[in-house]
Amino acid sequence: MAESSKLKQVFASLDLPLIAAIAILYGLGVMTIYSATYGQGLGYVERQLINGIVAAMAMVVFFFIGVRRFFEWSYLLYGLLVISLIALLFLGDATRGSHRWIYLGGFAFQPSEMGKLILCLALARFLALKKDKSFSNFLKVLGLSAASGLFVLLQPDLGSSIIYVVITISCLWVWGLPKKYFAALVGSCLACIPIGWPFLRDYQKLRILTFLNPNIDPLGAGYNVIQSRIAVGSGGVFGKGFLKGTQSKLQFLPEPHTDFIFGVFAEEFGFIGAFLVFCLYAFVIWRILLVGLKSKDLRVKIFVGGFTGWILFHVFESVGMSMGLLPVTGLALPFMSYGGSSIISLSCGFGLLLSACLDFPKRYE
Repeated sequence: MAESSKLKQVFASLDLPLIAAIAILYGLGVMTIYSATYGQGLGYVERQLINGIVAAMAMVVFFFIGVRRFFEWSYLLYGLLVISLIALLFLGDATRGSHRWIYLGGFAFQPSEMGKLILCLALARFLALKKDKSFSNFLKVLGLSAASGLFVLLQPDLGSSIIYVVITISCLWVWGLPKKYFAALVGSCLACIPIGWPFLRDYQKLRILTFLNPNIDPLGAGYNVIQSRIAVGSGGVFGKGFLKGTQSKLQFLPEPHTDFIFGVFAEEFGFIGAFLVFCLYAFVIWRILLVGLKSKDLRVKIFVGGFTGWILFHVFESVGMSMGLLPVTGLALPFMSYGGSSIISLSCGFGLLLSACLDFPKRYE
């Protein structure tokens, strides 16, 4: 009877609407990947289905282990993350000039993706123990975050390193960092833009320049943005229909199953389809924030802040670069873009988030 009662409590705490929204986004992603790679076989779709199964299993495992156990492990995990990022710079295989991937058999894994989750956990534990919102504690947080973020930047992976900054700022905001320190942090970030320009790779500089004016290099770095704009704009209100998008079918749109998957979806399903996707993401963010508002554990609140910033910026940047409104960084559209590292790390995060709901006697509304 006790086991049955415990299982009932577990299922009563599950946020089924949140799980359903995630499943719908994943389903739309698989459908769009199929369309984006139509005529190339089912390789990408099959691998994404496998990614989805692994991600679902990971979510269940992390749910039953629980977020509080991971808070206890967070410093150890963070240390292992930093070691893996350093080792990756020297031992990792270079892909397009970047050392981001660990290859195990036929699978590739990107440590910086799971690092986003580990950073959320480590910052949540660290900040919750620091009641004094002093400048010294503020600097310690920056040092903790930089210990991993700088090595991600050196891979080089500018997009993911920006996510590390966003997670840090989001956690500090929930913690209640004084406004004067926030102003100093924002000012420092803005100052780093001209200072950091000489240290960017040539292709990174070109991405920023073509964002400002894609016609500088219309057949090179600006080509992706121009073609993605055409794809999004040509979808109109109702779209061209499933499998009827010309930009991806005629191979004008590069990386249609990863970086520019939103362009494929918007071309085929138009403004109505894009609006539906935005609503789904808004719903997911709302349900995440409810966990933070409902929880009495400061660590959970800070974790929710970092996790929300992570997902929000991914959506904002992925959609923005597809529409030519933001520079191309290669960040995935959560649960829709092809790739195992992103979907698995996000699913682990949602597993921990759902485990925090076990404190609530009934499914929260």
